[in-house]
Amino acid sequence: MTYRFPFFESIRLKDGVFGLLPLHEARMQRTQEAHFARQAPIRLETFLQGQAFPRQGLFKCRIAYGLALDRPEFIPYHKKDFCSLRLVDAGDLDYRFKSTDRSALDALFALKQDCDDVLMVKNGLITDSTYSNIVFYSKQGWFTPHMPLLPGVQREQLLRTYRIRPRRIRPEDLGNYLSFKLINAMLPFDEAEIHDISCIKTC
Repeated sequence: MTYRFPFFESIRLKDGVFGLLPLHEARMQRTQEAHFARQAPIRLETFLQGQAFPRQGLFKCRIAYGLALDRPEFIPYHKKDFCSLRLVDAGDLDYRFKSTDRSALDALFALKQDCDDVLMVKNGLITDSTYSNIVFYSKQGWFTPHMPLLPGVQREQLLRTYRIRPRRIRPEDLGNYLSFKLINAMLPFDEAEIHDISCIKTC
């Protein structure tokens, strides 16, 4: 299964409406173009409308894919409780594409100690947590790391609408910020909780 479908996409489905489909489709297309000699255009909306999917409630629509798309899964979604992040060095981790092989991320997640997740640092710059992009708040507005390990669709939408700005952020810069949010396809900016910057542990 993983060999045939080495990548996956997680799409928000709320009350029968799929979120940010054009951005998901574009990312899937870029992934195919980078890994396969031939591709067929992905028509994500057409594909999903041909499936039986829930019309009420909040679900994660998970689609594994390679050259072709696997049958989607619809998983009831419940927001996870969160308290803290621990800074860890991601080394040379490359996760530009949303791979079904998350073993490298899982190994870093295991370093969280008493925190809920890790916040990865690569080449001295803050990137992502293992499941989310991050945005930081200062008196100048909201900012997101300039070079995330995985550019998420929620992050891209916020950049396109000028609600956040990219910035190179180092661990030593955290004192310049007051708070942060974790965002991803399932957790839009306006629904994400605000956490005090002290929730990020540096050691």
